[in-house]
Amino acid sequence: MRAELPDNTKKFIVDMPKVELHVHLEGAIPLQTLFQLIQRKGTEPSIRTLDDLRRKLVHTDFIRFAELWRWRKTFTTVEEDFEEIAYQLLNNLHQQNVKYVEVIFAPGDCGREGLSIQGITEYAIKGKERAHTDFGIKSELIVELSRTREPERGMQILDEITPYLGNGIIGISLGGREYGFPAKPYATVYREARERGFRLTAHAGEFAGADSICDAIENLGVERIGHGTRANEQPKLVSLIKDRLIPLEMCVTSNLILGVCKSIEEHPIREYFDKGLLVTVNSDDPTMFNTSITQEYGVLARELGFSIADLKHLSMNSIDASFMPEEDKESTKSLFEREWKQLLNKDCTK
Repeated sequence: MRAELPDNTKKFIVDMPKVELHVHLEGAIPLQTLFQLIQRKGTEPSIRTLDDLRRKLVHTDFIRFAELWRWRKTFTTVEEDFEEIAYQLLNNLHQQNVKYVEVIFAPGDCGREGLSIQGITEYAIKGKERAHTDFGIKSELIVELSRTREPERGMQILDEITPYLGNGIIGISLGGREYGFPAKPYATVYREARERGFRLTAHAGEFAGADSICDAIENLGVERIGHGTRANEQPKLVSLIKDRLIPLEMCVTSNLILGVCKSIEEHPIREYFDKGLLVTVNSDDPTMFNTSITQEYGVLARELGFSIADLKHLSMNSIDASFMPEEDKESTKSLFEREWKQLLNKDCTK
């Protein structure tokens, strides 16, 4: 590990304007909010304090992560919970000067808890709208479908969320275990989603290799790739991603904790950035990984030598990679330029 960043650089990274494109609502429940949900249910006597909860969430591999993910789901017991979760997540991001966020959520995974896709979606939309009113943060929702479910289930979910397209929901993503579950069977679902006007992304190249990314690009026609970490296993794929300007939603801490990369030095984000790929910085499941979008930028500066100019480039990448309308992208870029100018004029990094 390199030397700690100077305090003024840390503050600069907190204050810099940001966009986040890959953050899971269910994995980003602020710790205090999750603690309150656990206390309300009253089934975890060992979780008496926030520190108890922090210790509970420690994990070092995907198996333990999946166990904790299922455990955490048991505390969102009513559809109304999703309004408060969305609101508090966006409050947290607002405090990090995130201006716009595309939040991934999986309403189709809560059927066993007796919650409806319609109810979860409507309350999540209420939460994001309330956050916009209170904090000014703009956001859209991306619905995650699971590749471990039959495509017919994906089409059912697509039908249920279509009424909310343009009214809170902007796109779909494909998640779930990559190994043994290729993207191709979801080609029909994605083709239908595209015709209806959904924006398209998919998790790929995280736990499976470069072929998984090719699968998502060729068979789903995705506009962005969630993670894309292992693209460099095929140099031609890296060139294709660059030539087609396919953004990568990269999540460094997540990749390290789950063992996708053995060390920060092995993570390819620096390589991809230097090659001119449209790399973006994201936190994935920040509560589950004890990180944040601010900390992700800090890791790049501290561990991989990203300069302040590089961080600005990355922040602007996220605007270009977003699913915002073009006019909103231009106004957001202008806002970022003003804020960056103010920050740099303060000479915070000297």
